Amino acid sequence: MMRTSAAAISALLLPILASCTTTSGGIVTENKSLTAVSAERTRLGQAWHLKTDCPPSSRPNVRTVSPPAHGKLEIVPEDVLANSKKFSKCAGVKTAGMVVYYTSAAGYVGPDKTTFRESYGDGVVRDVTFDVNVVK
Repeated sequence: MMRTSAAAISALLLPILASCTTTSGGIVTENKSLTAVSAERTRLGQAWHLKTDCPPSSRPNVRTVSPPAHGKLEIVPEDVLANSKKFSKCAGVKTAGMVVYYTSAAGYVGPDKTTFRESYGDGVVRDVTFDVNVVK
C-alpha cells in the first residue's frame, strides 16, 4: 500500500491563446501559444511540486529542450504560489518552484518557438512547447 503520493502541479500565469496536451512514451506533451512584446522579459510559466495534502515537496527540475531561435529562455528558482484549479485545496500555498521566462532578441518581431522539460522526481515528466508571437 502506498502512503500519500506526490502530485506534480504546473501552471501558467499568462493568458494562453491555445493549449493542447497529449502523452507519448510516458512524457506528457503540452503545446501552448502566447504573445510577447519584443525584447521584454515574459513569464511563460512556473512549475512546483506539492504533496497531495499540500505540503511542499522537492523543487522540480526544469531544463531547455529546444531553445528559441530568436531569443532566450531563463529558468529561475523562485518561491511561487500554487494556483492550479485542478488542486484548488492547495491554492495560495507558497512553495519552492521554477519560473520560465522568455525574452526575444531586441527588435525581433515575428514567430518563435521553444520547448522546456519539467520533471518532478516521481515519474512525472512534461515537455511544454510554446509558439510565441513576438510583437512591437
